[in-house]
Amino acid sequence: MQDEERYMTLNVQLKKRSSIQTSQLTFKDSSAVLHWYKILLGISGAVNGILALTLISLILLVSQGFLLKCQKGDNSDITQYDDIGNLKVNNGTRGNISNKDTGHCISRAEDQTVLCPSEWLKYQGKCYWFSTEMKTWSDSYVYCLGRKSHLLIIQDQPEMAFIQKNLRQSNYVWIGLNFTSMKRTWTWVDGSPLDPKIFFIKGPAKENSCAATKESKIYSETCSSVFKWICQY
Repeated sequence: MQDEERYMTLNVQLKKRSSIQTSQLTFKDSSAVLHWYKILLGISGAVNGILALTLISLILLVSQGFLLKCQKGDNSDITQYDDIGNLKVNNGTRGNISNKDTGHCISRAEDQTVLCPSEWLKYQGKCYWFSTEMKTWSDSYVYCLGRKSHLLIIQDQPEMAFIQKNLRQSNYVWIGLNFTSMKRTWTWVDGSPLDPKIFFIKGPAKENSCAATKESKIYSETCSSVFKWICQY
């Protein structure tokens, strides 16, 4: 009888020890799994962070590249004059503000919030700067190029109304339009011809004639005259 009791007591003790050892092993296994899970989770977070930063960097690089393409100007050969004093604009200079590039930059600017520099006015995705001093048409042209812009190109009557509203004066102001002897027509500084259905030029169309606006009208004036001017980009 005593032997049976001892056997039962020993068997219970062995079962308790086995249960404790099994629990300890299970706890150690769970701790190891949790440890590796935390390591994998940390690595995954770091990788996702690197990918996000890479994507943001690529977006910024592409945006900066586009802005540089739109705003970059090459001022070489822009101060050459012909025998009668007219400013000669070669193909390279025209390329800086060609129809294609200007239209592309303007259309992109209209899709985003346009931030104009201090002292520049904003209207429909464009920025305008009104001079306070007076220069010839050629000097005004060069001045605008130096500020990564160009003399004013008026697209339509609403834009003309905006210009006249902000001029607040009755004097002539140079715009980016002149009569080119080669094409024998009025041409904007981006190389596009004047649309006579939108604007009519008062005055003679001849060599050494440049356009100035006054009271919602456009006049032909001698390019050597000195007026205020408007830059735009």
